[in-house]
Amino acid sequence: MVSARRWLWVAVALAMVTAGCTRTHVRPAPFRARPDAVDQGDLRGPFSGRVTDSSTGRPIAGALVYATWSVQEGHGLTAPGGFHERVTSTDADGRYDVPRLGSTPSGSSRLTDFFLVVYKRGYVAYRSDRRFDDLGPRLDFAQAKHVITLDRWRNELSHAKHLRYIGGGSAIASLTAWEAQEASRELAGGSVGGARLTSDPFGRGGDGDVAAAVVAARLLHPDDIKAVTGFEGEFETGPLGDDPDTAQYSSFHIRALDQPESFDVALRLWKLDDAAAQTRYGQLADSLPGVEQRNEIGDRSLRAAERDIRGVAFLDGPRGAVVLITCGVAQCRTAEDAVAIARKVFERLEELWPVGAK
Repeated sequence: MVSARRWLWVAVALAMVTAGCTRTHVRPAPFRARPDAVDQGDLRGPFSGRVTDSSTGRPIAGALVYATWSVQEGHGLTAPGGFHERVTSTDADGRYDVPRLGSTPSGSSRLTDFFLVVYKRGYVAYRSDRRFDDLGPRLDFAQAKHVITLDRWRNELSHAKHLRYIGGGSAIASLTAWEAQEASRELAGGSVGGARLTSDPFGRGGDGDVAAAVVAARLLHPDDIKAVTGFEGEFETGPLGDDPDTAQYSSFHIRALDQPESFDVALRLWKLDDAAAQTRYGQLADSLPGVEQRNEIGDRSLRAAERDIRGVAFLDGPRGAVVLITCGVAQCRTAEDAVAIARKVFERLEELWPVGAK
C-alpha cells in the first residue's frame, strides 16, 4: 500500500531530497518567532497578528485568514503526506489568532511547510511566503505579534495575476469567485484597467494571461466527486505539499475526513508551452505504473493503476495543459469513476480557458 502510494504521488512530484537530510518530524521554520526577536519560529504555531490598511493604518475587520500546513513522507524520495488547514477571520480590531497545530507527524512523515493567506475584497491579498508585486520570496513574516498591511486594490492591477498569487483552497475559492469572473472579463476583452493586453493569453508570458486565472482548485469541486462516486462524507481541501502554485503548476488535494487515504483525490495541473506540455505528458506516461494509453480525453490520455490508487492523465494541446488526477480505490471503485472525474475536469478547463481567447 505504501509503495503504491509513492509510485503515483512521487512520480509526478519529481522531488528529491538529499540522503543526509535530518530526520526530525518538523522542519525548521524559515520565519522569526516575533518581529522584534531573532529567535526562530515554530512551524506548528500558534500564530497571531493584526491586519491594517496600509494607507490609513486602521484595522481591517472581517478579512479571511487561511492557514495551511504541508506534510511529506519519506526521506529519500519524498511524497505528499497530506495537509492541515485552519480558517478564521480578523476581529473588529483587525486581530487574528491561529491555534497551534494539534498533531505532529510521526514515523516517516515530516511537517515541511506553513503559509498564511489574508484576503479581503478591495485589497491586494497577503501571503506569508511571497510578495504580490514580483512573486518573490517574503522575508519579513513573523509567527507572533505580526502586523500585516494590505494595499488597496487599484484598477490597473490584474485579477488574473492576483488569483495565481493567492493559490488554492476551497475557502479562498468561494471568496474569490467574483474575481475569477473579472479575470475572465479581462482576458475576453484583452484589457486590464482599460488598457489593452499585449501578452500571450495562453500563459506563456505576461501577468494578465488566461492561464493565470485557471488554477487546480477551480477545476474540481468536492460535489463533482460525490456526484460520480456517491460518497456521502465530508471533505477538506487545500494544496498538495509538493510544490507551491506558480504560473506553470497548480495542485489541489481533496481529502475525505475521518477516512483512510484510499478515499482521497488529488489533482495536478501544468500550464506549459506546446513542447514542454508534450514532454511532461511523456514523462507521466513513462513513470506512472500500470499505464494504459486510451486517448479518451483531450488530445491524449492514459490510465494508470497500482493496488490502492487509480490515476488518469490527459494532454490538452491547444491550451498547453497537462492534468493528472489520482483517486483512491475506496473513492473510485472502478477505473471508470476516475475517468468520469477527469472528464469533469476537462469540461471545466474548456469552460474557464476558451481556446477562442487567442
